Formats: sequence, C-alpha cells, structure tokens
Amino acid sequence: MTQYSWTSQYLTRDGRPWLPVMGEFHFSRYPCRYWKEELEKMKSGGVQIVSTYIFWNHHEDERGEIRWDGDRDIHGFLRLCREVGLLAFLRPGPWCHGEARHGGFPDWLLETGYDLRSNDPGYLAAVRAFWSSLFSQVETDLLKNGGPVIGIQIENEYGRGGEGRGDGHIRTLTRLAREIGFDAPYWTATGWSSYIGDLLPVSGAYVEEPWHSSVGELPANDSFVFSDKAHLLNIGTYRFDPARFPFLTAELGGGLQVTYNRRPRVSASDTGAASLIRLGSGANMLGYYVYHGGTNPVGGRTTLQESRSVGNSCDLPALSYDFQAPLREFGSVAQSFREIRMLAMFLRDFGETLAPMDAVIPADSPRDPEDTQTLRTAVRTDGSAGFLFINNYQRRRTMARHEDVCLTAGDVVFPPLTVEPGEYLFLPFHMHLDGAELVSALATPLCRVRDTFVFYADREPQYRWNGPAAKVLTLSRQDAKNAVRVERDGEYLIVCEQPVIETDDGVYCLARQDIEFRSFPALPDADGEPAGTLTRYTRPIPASDVRLKVTARMRMSDLYREYELTLEGEITGDDVFLTVDYAGDQAELLLDERKIADDYYRGEPWEVGLKRWSFPRKLLLRVFALGQNAPVFTDEPLPYENGRALTVRSVTAREEFRVRILP
Repeated sequence: MTQYSWTSQYLTRDGRPWLPVMGEFHFSRYPCRYWKEELEKMKSGGVQIVSTYIFWNHHEDERGEIRWDGDRDIHGFLRLCREVGLLAFLRPGPWCHGEARHGGFPDWLLETGYDLRSNDPGYLAAVRAFWSSLFSQVETDLLKNGGPVIGIQIENEYGRGGEGRGDGHIRTLTRLAREIGFDAPYWTATGWSSYIGDLLPVSGAYVEEPWHSSVGELPANDSFVFSDKAHLLNIGTYRFDPARFPFLTAELGGGLQVTYNRRPRVSASDTGAASLIRLGSGANMLGYYVYHGGTNPVGGRTTLQESRSVGNSCDLPALSYDFQAPLREFGSVAQSFREIRMLAMFLRDFGETLAPMDAVIPADSPRDPEDTQTLRTAVRTDGSAGFLFINNYQRRRTMARHEDVCLTAGDVVFPPLTVEPGEYLFLPFHMHLDGAELVSALATPLCRVRDTFVFYADREPQYRWNGPAAKVLTLSRQDAKNAVRVERDGEYLIVCEQPVIETDDGVYCLARQDIEFRSFPALPDADGEPAGTLTRYTRPIPASDVRLKVTARMRMSDLYREYELTLEGEITGDDVFLTVDYAGDQAELLLDERKIADDYYRGEPWEVGLKRWSFPRKLLLRVFALGQNAPVFTDEPLPYENGRALTVRSVTAREEFRVRILP
C-alpha cells in the first residue's frame, strides 16, 4: 500500500516529496450516470485527488431518513474514483458552506434548538448519527482498506470562539470521527481565520468576491501578488504556527459562483495567473474549488441553494452551481481547464523537485496589487537550482510593459526579455534533465515525453547548457495549452484545440467540428503529414442533423421574453449543447412547466447540455430583463434601452461527438 505523510514543508508519497493537484467535484450535484466520464475528464486535466463535500441536507432532508441512493451514492462515486485511478478527499462537514442552504445543515436540524457548530450534546449526537451512516457507506473506500480516500476535512471556515467552541470543538469533532472509524493519512481544516485544532491547515484564494456587499468595482485583488507562507496561511487572525505546516491550498478558485448582486466573469488568465502566484509563493498542493460545476438538487421541503431568505448574505441561482469552473455545469471544457493542465503536467514530472524548494520573494517585488508598474517576481530554490516566477497580470487592471529586463535567480542572470502586459510565466535555472544541466532558458517546462523534455515559449527560448544538451521540444504557449500526454503503446503528446480525454479503452476527442490534432512522436500505423517536429492528423465527425426551431411565445415585455424551442433531427452524438446568447437579468429553461436549468447573466452566453433529460424535443426558454438601477454588478455594462436590458441575440443547438482518435 502506498504510504502518504507530510513534513512541515511538503506532502510525501512513499517517503518522497509529492506536489499533487486536487479538484473539487460534488457528486450529489451531478447525475450519477455520468460520474465516470466526468472523472475521466478530471484525470485527463491532471487532477490526482478528487475532493467532495458531503452535504448533510442532500442526504437527510427529513430527520432519520438518510439516503445514499442514486446521485447521493457516495460509495459508488468513490468506487469510480478508484476505477479511474484518482485519489479522494472527503469533506463531510458537518457544516460545509459550498453555497448550500444553511451551509448544508438540514432545516430540521435548525428547528431542534441545539447550539449548532459547538459541543452541545444534542448537536454532537445528531452529527454522530449522520457520520455513522456515512461511515457505513465509505468504510471500504478508506485507503487502509484498499480504497482511494487519503484525506478528511473537519468542518469548514470555522471561526466560533468561546465555551465548547474554537479549537476545542474541532478536536471534539476529530475525536468523534475517529471513534466512528474514519481513518486517513491527512486530516485537514480550513486555515483562514479559522480554528484548526491539531489538523493540517489548508488555504484558499479567489480572484474576486461575489459574496461582497458592494455592487461597484472592488480594489485590486491580492491573489495576483507573491506573498510569504505565513501571510497566505493566515488571512485575518493567527490561530496556528505556519512554520509547523506545509502550504496547501484546497480552495484555489477554479472559477467563481456568481451571486445575484455580484456577477464577475472569470477568465482563464485569472485562474492561470492566480495558480502561478500560489505556486511561486510556496504552495505544495494546488487544490481547486470547484474544479467541476454542478446543479443543486431540490429538497423535499424547498430548493437547497444559499439565499437571503434563510439568513445568508447572498442570493444564488436555485439550480445552477456552474461556478465558471474548468469543467462546467454540464460537463463542457472551459479554457481554464487547459491553464491548470499545463501546471499539472509540470508538477507530475517535476513536482518532486519543486516541493522541497523554498519560496523567496525579493524585497522589490510589490505586495500592493494596485501597483501596475513594478514587475512581480518570486524564486523557488534549493540554494542552487530552481525556478524564477514572473507575473505581469492583474485582474481588471492594465499592467506596464517591461522591455529588455535582465532578471536574476541565484547566480544566474537570464538573457534580456520583454514581459508583456498580462503575461505570467516561470523559467528554470540549473535544472537537471537526465544528467544534462540546463543553466537557464527563456522557456517554461511542461513535461517529459519518452526521452524528450517539452518546454513552451512565445519568444526565442535561448537554452543555455552546462555540457551536453538534453533532447528538447519547444511548443508555443497556445500549443502547450492544447497539449495532453497520453499513454498507449508508449507516451504521446497530443496537441488539439478540442478536448482530448484518455480512458481505459482509448483516447477520445469531444468534438463539435472536424478534428485536427498533432502528435509527438508520430502515431504508429496512422496516416499523417509532417507539421514541424510533430505530425498532423485529421478525423471527421459525423454529419449532424440537429436543428433548433425558435418561436417567440409572446411579444416584447418590460419584464421578460418567452421562446418555445423545438429540437429537430436525428441525434447521434454524445450531447447537444443549447447556447443562449443574451443580455439581461437571468434566464431559465423549463421542461413540461418545470424549471430544469437557470442562469444569472454575467457577460457570456449560457450553455446547457441536454443529454441528461434525454434530449427533450420541446422546451420553454424565459429571459428576464434587468433594470438599469438594479443593485447588480457585472464586469461590463449591459446594453440598456429605456431603462432596461433585455436582448436575445441568438439561441442555437450544436451536437457534440465523442470520437476515438487512438485505440
């Protein structure tokens, strides 16, 4: 059995430094019949650990009636994690947050009068009953029993002090979990302004604050400046000694869940730059919340989203928990998926080298995110070799251009380079590659494919070697974003603009148009043509017969518009994605007069996959107007007319095919 542990600096696997990527996927917010294919996507994106909340109110809506069937089947989910080859991290609360109603507490629990989130005996008895039922489902999935579960998080964002609370409550919950039988190498608690008991703290970083009460522009976000571990592990009040623990993230924002009042649109660069900042600042686990979006189930009493009606600070969509995540609510692949995959590929091959390296932040690297003129840098080094991290990106700010700067790391002076506004990257120095020493390069390492090391750069890479050179393949940054390494009869690097997913029975492309991809090395027994150092291949997709008829059901209204959507033609693909390009307040989709999907407008078209409802032929689309004076923030202003924004530019349907490109 693989051994997992940790030091004060990093995690270990079989005694060696380990720097994994973790991604959050809420099984109970996604149809169980598609779990496996979504887990395969996560693995192809470089995720090694799947974390998941177990929302109490998703399982025990009524007291004593605990359900683990269907989309609630945690054991089935963990079994698939193991089958796909992913590890798992359980986050059973009992309070989770996760933008769920009452943070995941069932309504009946609030009606008991117990002092919740404390050592109140009645509350602890209720927790014991729920956790005992959970344990009966996951016992065989624990690592010691051959399962994938390597970690357990106790509570979440816990900051209640006083008698029967604080660290004492976290320790009580930990003892309770252990008494029931839960066991794992890693026990964690969220570390921002939180009590952690004796657990490993994990941190977070989001590129905006949709929970903020303001509906105006916020100050520049500090997720884009390098900071020391002590600061990043303790946002607010210090409750533990950072020197005792490795710097682990569990809520590095894979996106953001919009609220009614704040609707920031997250870009792939937001996610990519914030990830690089954490890595350069010393993070030794990249944990993304959330990595896969989902849809809230509906409870027996009410909908289960966070809302002001039950005392939360924000209103959220009743159904959508899309989160603008790398994998979206209906399984489509976002550009941020590619940004994270580039880092994940690097960490899989070179994380063992990076993890023990200290983070050193130069005194002249700005700590103020409003500083748009000074180049932001950090170094991770073991005293000789390492990586120079460079960031010239700040969300919603225009950065200065830095021309012909000469940067240093240790005893290495890099050749002059120009850093463009919005650019972020890291560069190696004294990097050891199969006995060869790369003194420096103006290119970023991506991965290893067989005996070749793959780098990427949009400038002359200027490799400098001490002695013989290793075999190197240099890609553009765009090609690196579209690259995935697969293992068939050997390793291949596949570069494709459409998503490529590796499974046990082949390598597939999720395609909405004819497929073109390149491979390194060339594929055996396949027709291709040279494309530089790679070989190009093409694969057609079947002709699509899908058509969408859009019929306005009522004239323009001050409040909303309605459209009847009729899906026509034979469906032969894996999914059909409905895209609504609109501007307004919100939109909803109804099937047989029941709302099945919803969206708060944030500045991008709304996409809905239809296969989970077996491709309904008739749907009703309703799009609502937004008043010009409504207390709503969006990154870009809406097209108001006569005091309201209500524009429907187009409604389209497009088939997506799952095409095998490698056996």
